[in-house]
Amino acid sequence: MTAAFTAGLLAGCAGNAPSEQQSSTSGLPAWVITPGKLVPEGAMAATECVPANASMSILKSKSTALARATLAQQIQVSVQAMEKTYQDQTENGAESASGSTFSSVSKQVTDQMLNGAILERVDYIPGTGETTRFCSMVVMAPEQNRKIFEQIIDRSNRQMSPDNEALLYQEFRAKRAAEELDDALGG
Repeated sequence: MTAAFTAGLLAGCAGNAPSEQQSSTSGLPAWVITPGKLVPEGAMAATECVPANASMSILKSKSTALARATLAQQIQVSVQAMEKTYQDQTENGAESASGSTFSSVSKQVTDQMLNGAILERVDYIPGTGETTRFCSMVVMAPEQNRKIFEQIIDRSNRQMSPDNEALLYQEFRAKRAAEELDDALGG
């Protein structure tokens, strides 16, 4: 019975929640390093940190604004991938590629929809030496992502079949977009 208790205790101690686990190289929590891996499928997440050199309300506002800007970059990369897929479709099909581009309407739609990004988590994180950083994680639910996509399609004035729209939505949500964002940001 003692062995069973000890094994249970060890398993409980070893089973930190994924968001509390620290990166082996940076020592930062997983929710700071890879927030997108901690949210449901179809959701987007971003975390940004700022030096903890002001009041919590100022730090929260600043880090949240930066995290929302990172979400906007993720959406823009998704839109660019979606637009490339659309251009490939029109080059291979009979349609012409005329009309406004998805990218030209995405900024306005994204700016409006980022108000739906929810502040999921904030915390003070120890930095190198004696420094401390304040981090905020924002999450945009899958439903919000779908609304962004639908508004971009509507405002682009492009007519497309349900199959093509479904393909573009898959491209909009593609993991490849996240990889392209990492490359674009030098990660």
